[in-house]
Amino acid sequence: MAKDPERNSEYEDQIDAEELDGFEAVEEEEEEPLAPQRPTCPRCGWHNTRPSHTKSILDTMLRTFSLRPYRCRSCGNRFRVIRRPGRN
Repeated sequence: MAKDPERNSEYEDQIDAEELDGFEAVEEEEEEPLAPQRPTCPRCGWHNTRPSHTKSILDTMLRTFSLRPYRCRSCGNRFRVIRRPGRN
C-alpha cells in the first residue's frame, strides 16, 4: 500500500465509518482561569450574589477580620462572608 502524500498515515484509509459507529469525537476542554467563587446566600441558597457597600462603622471594623458584606440578587438578603482580597 503506497503512502498518500496528502495523508499523514497509510492506514487512515482503512478505517471505515462502520468501525466508528458509537464513538464520538473527544474534544479537549480548555480550562478557564480560576475565578473567585461567589458565596452562597444563606436564605435562598443561590450563588447569584455581589459585594455590597460598606454601610456602617461595624462593616468597616469587621472588614479588618476579612468579613465582607454581600447581597443576594435573587432575594435581596444582605449577609457577611469571610473573604480575603484577591491577589493580582
